[in-house]
Amino acid sequence: MIKKIFIFKLLLFNTFCFTQVLTYVGNSALVTIQSQTLLYNGGGLQTDGNAVVNNSGNVVLNASSSDVLTVGSSSRFNLKLASTTSYGQLYITGIPQANITGKVNKEYRADVNSGTTARQQISLPFFNYKISDLVSNITNSPSNTAGNYLNVTNGSNNSAGRFSPSSVFKWNNAKARFDQIVSGGDHLTTVNVGTALDYYIIPRRNSAGTEVWDAANTGNVTTFSGIPVSDITTVQSLSLTGAAAGIDFGFNGSSANYFGEKYRTYLDDPFQSKTGNSGNWDTNYGKNLYQVANPFLTNIDLKYIGQAETTNSDGNAIPNLQGVAYYTSGLTWTKASGTGYPSENNNGSSNGTAGRTIVMTASSGVFQAGDIKANRLIIKPMGEFMIKLSTDNGSNTASKIDFTALRRFSNVSRNNTTDTTNPTSRTADGTDIPADKIVKQLAVIMYDSDSLEIGRTYYAISPSAITGNNPGNTLLQAYNGDDSIIYTKEENINGGEDVNISTKLYINEANEIDFKSKEVPLYINYTTSPYYLAFEVYEKGERMPNGLSNGNHFYLKDSQGQLFKIDDGSSFSLSGNQNLGLYYQKPDATLLAESVLASQTFIAKKDSHWVVRFAKNWNKATVEVYSVAGQLMSSKSNISTSTDYLIPVNYQAKGVFVVKATSEKGEVVIKKIVN
Repeated sequence: MIKKIFIFKLLLFNTFCFTQVLTYVGNSALVTIQSQTLLYNGGGLQTDGNAVVNNSGNVVLNASSSDVLTVGSSSRFNLKLASTTSYGQLYITGIPQANITGKVNKEYRADVNSGTTARQQISLPFFNYKISDLVSNITNSPSNTAGNYLNVTNGSNNSAGRFSPSSVFKWNNAKARFDQIVSGGDHLTTVNVGTALDYYIIPRRNSAGTEVWDAANTGNVTTFSGIPVSDITTVQSLSLTGAAAGIDFGFNGSSANYFGEKYRTYLDDPFQSKTGNSGNWDTNYGKNLYQVANPFLTNIDLKYIGQAETTNSDGNAIPNLQGVAYYTSGLTWTKASGTGYPSENNNGSSNGTAGRTIVMTASSGVFQAGDIKANRLIIKPMGEFMIKLSTDNGSNTASKIDFTALRRFSNVSRNNTTDTTNPTSRTADGTDIPADKIVKQLAVIMYDSDSLEIGRTYYAISPSAITGNNPGNTLLQAYNGDDSIIYTKEENINGGEDVNISTKLYINEANEIDFKSKEVPLYINYTTSPYYLAFEVYEKGERMPNGLSNGNHFYLKDSQGQLFKIDDGSSFSLSGNQNLGLYYQKPDATLLAESVLASQTFIAKKDSHWVVRFAKNWNKATVEVYSVAGQLMSSKSNISTSTDYLIPVNYQAKGVFVVKATSEKGEVVIKKIVN
């Protein structure tokens, strides 16, 4: 069979009727937009008959209120997914919801499953998406082995209803609980699951508890079909006021919600301590915490939502923004007791982040602590996240998140120094951070012997940060689970561990002035295999490859008491459980010998891809990739070593490869990787 591929520029028709259609895709036409391709359409679009549009790239419909997007009932507009980092996106602006008819097909594959008891966290970015639509999409997934297994008709407060492993839920911010998505069988085609702004969890188990839907199946995708939302007539902002207002969670969450679930069994707030308030939850634990979803079929960029830009604004300046977070795998569910979230994966991670929480905290509205790499504040289509405020903003109209101008095709955040005219890549202007709010940060990232990330922790300092345990006021901090394998502990104001506080910290804050040259305790509980630590240095939320602006340094003290100066990109090999120390600036009048941690070239998995991270003394490099049989698969020379080099292998297929990196001076690093 010969298939015809029609280029859009050959299909431009102006039709003058009640509405304007700039682009028309006729019966039997096949249009393919390849990955990394931008197709800009200055108006509406209509498909007819059995036309097919396969979009693996980026499509913009920049239209007016008289334009339409019409997908014929027999046509298909497919947003294709090649990998978790390569997928088709659709940006629609200016078209009223009433003028958007027909469904688009969004291919979905979860980054990772969290185990046989998991429920997938997800957004459903469609208008008037019915319960029957959800049932149909999950039932027809090639990754589903059980057909129609979702419980959407039994809402009883028992094991056959709400607590069935196959029940579906959405989060209720005001009540701090999950509400079941359920309706009578006759109404499934008329009742919406919720809105595109809601945060959903969809079960992967049937009523017997057997896992039947593999949302992360690498060989398949699950296709969700629905009507895209309008950015002008459908509400695309969410009020950030009143979350859990007036709710008493009880001592350590011992109170129960309306359905009898104790809050401690499912409520998770990575920004507040569970034990710092005399063994009790912090006063603000679970308060002013919002579970939020991406309502669009494009990425959204959260980097500037706490800043009031004077030009190129993203429409957001959220007051009292404490941080954002999201989980890299699904929820777990315990019958009749609620939900919980996963912690680190101590067996290594297939994508470098599986089984843990991604957390970013803000100072002066700028994300400066935690996982602040350029791609961490990008939320993909069908992705979800949480927003934490330090206090309720009451009637302040700025206390909302408006998604309309957050849309972005790129998988990295905008940056203050990059100008662009692309409407989906609006650039925020530079924002001066008050001197007392500037954060300097050390990231400590732990890799196993296969160069898979198995954990990380952060040490953040600022002139306005607070040293020691101060519940409710340490706003840069974030907290680890009890089973974390790398973490810091709360510090004593004179340095060392505060033995009265058992909390394991993910982000540990201390005052830059009064805690200078004092020790923050760093613990590692891991005996499976040798491992190494890699270090990254940040200031004002940006990576500092040449060190901090004031010339100061972070230091590591090993278990023998030796002190090592840390440079950005340094690494340190270890094995077994460790009790270490971190310092900002060398201890005063120290008698400890000082060494400098070497910068090493290593090959590791980063965001689902293998990369070569080069040592600072490498200026140019050659990277060769071989099959296990010794066949040369690819070779590239004169590679700049200033950034990570993405190893070019087929990430859609499993395989074993050998990577050889050679510096201009002949230094060689060789590693076998398993894709």
